[in-house]
Amino acid sequence: MNFKHLLAVCAASLTTAFAAQAAVVTASSTTQTTICDLCTVNSTINVTSHGTLSDVNVSIIDLRHTWDGDLSIWLISPTGTTVLLSGNRGGSGDNYLNTVFDGSATSLIGSASAPFTGTFRPEQLLSAFNGQDSFGTWTLRVADQQQLDTGSINSWRLQLATVPEPGSLALVGLALVGLGVARRRKA
Repeated sequence: MNFKHLLAVCAASLTTAFAAQAAVVTASSTTQTTICDLCTVNSTINVTSHGTLSDVNVSIIDLRHTWDGDLSIWLISPTGTTVLLSGNRGGSGDNYLNTVFDGSATSLIGSASAPFTGTFRPEQLLSAFNGQDSFGTWTLRVADQQQLDTGSINSWRLQLATVPEPGSLALVGLALVGLGVARRRKA
């Protein structure tokens, strides 16, 4: 391999690596799931693209339930990592409407009141998902832990930010090593 060819490979690898930017995958569920009294239910979203997660946000667009203090809500990744979004918050207030859980939010869900509308930091860190693959079945789990009140999950959404695949960055490293070897041979 001559020096000019090696430089062309290096340039192509660098272009690929630096052009690969973080992608954002948005997936949603509008399948109604009934939240029965004293039970735990799951609503799922299947993500069909691969990517290494760098940020996860969850939007509960429409969850109707009287007495929100009865509910605990978790997000579960395809690998089984579980993050508590909201645990028995809201007292006798009703509903989660356009509720966004974002790890960088300034307002804590524990400091808010129902109906929960706006952007809140969840009970546990969403960064627990960072580094995992986005691909697979994501689960919103809701547990009704007290008697007399029921509801439904009507719609929710995931926003998954992914970083470029390590393979692109590995190509850059290989190209730089090759460039160094070619320079030494030439000298």
